[in-house]
Amino acid sequence: MFVLLLGCGRSGPEVDQNKWWTESERQLIVSELQRTTNELQAVLEDITEVQWNFREDPARWSIAEIVEHLEMQNQLHYRELSVVSKAPQYLQYRSITQGKDTFFTKYGTDPKPGKAQWFLEPLGRFCSINDGRSAFLRARQELTQLVETTPIDFRKQFTFRAPVEGMELKDISIGQVRDLHQLLLTGIAHTDRHLNQIRKIKHHQEYPKD
Repeated sequence: MFVLLLGCGRSGPEVDQNKWWTESERQLIVSELQRTTNELQAVLEDITEVQWNFREDPARWSIAEIVEHLEMQNQLHYRELSVVSKAPQYLQYRSITQGKDTFFTKYGTDPKPGKAQWFLEPLGRFCSINDGRSAFLRARQELTQLVETTPIDFRKQFTFRAPVEGMELKDISIGQVRDLHQLLLTGIAHTDRHLNQIRKIKHHQEYPKD
């Protein structure tokens, strides 16, 4: 869930022509999106329908549900990027986000279990491996294309995970606010977490042989 701030701020997303988001940063995101896409395809290669639906435990997600969850997350991030790109620039928040990318990248290996919000919980939409994989690849392709072609400076557009309007900058922590480059880093780290989850499922002692 993201919070869109309205009101005071620079009007329009392209007020300042001095770029903060560099082309090397854009290419880093594209490369990482492609890497995690390729890794997901690799872990899904040659799995059977039984393996696709295998659960380690009734409370744990199957590979099918993980892929559905990732597809939903990519769709939501695409929408968030599209909406926030059109919002005013709140450049004052640069003092909070600058130099803090590792806060988001380390999420990929954070051992603390996560809890998906209700709108990211899988509903079992993809009984077929091909359907699930195709849906993920479609969402990921659209997201990657957006990153490759956008004229928006993703370092100058900010998205929020808490109602920070009216707060002193010193009282706002990283994570409550992030720029759109960091939003993408979060999505990549999130994919890495679930890639590791799928690999663990495939090494489970009760994982079907075929």
